[in-house]
Amino acid sequence: MKLKIVENSNLDEDIVIIECKKITDDVKSICEYIENYGLNIIGKLDGSKYFLSLNDIFYFEAVDNHVFAYTKDLVYEITYKINELNELLSKSSFMQISRTIILNIDKIKKVSTLINGRILAVLENGEKQIITRAYAYNFRQKLKKKGDNL
Repeated sequence: MKLKIVENSNLDEDIVIIECKKITDDVKSICEYIENYGLNIIGKLDGSKYFLSLNDIFYFEAVDNHVFAYTKDLVYEITYKINELNELLSKSSFMQISRTIILNIDKIKKVSTLINGRILAVLENGEKQIITRAYAYNFRQKLKKKGDNL
């Protein structure tokens, strides 16, 4: 794969054009990354609002009608609902793994299969998340698209 960057000061905004012989999973992954690049989520912590990069978020969790974004060591409350996030992030590295959790699969360090068709994911920060049976098939499919095998 070759990369070519052309600077054009006459443009009003940056444009990314991908020319390919065939649309492969790699090309699709690059497109998804570009589409979600710069997407920030606003999170509240101690009365202040912060712009959170998706790359810093490990997972989202719904608890008692509130949704929280978990980073490496901080937890922010956000205004989205889980189903809204699931739709917004559908083409990103995030995916729903249970009724209340949407996980950033780029933050997974290792996975192992559990009994009853569930999957244990250990994240880069050491936290563990369970992918429930209802979401395990889609989880495996998404990992395969990223080139990982379970």
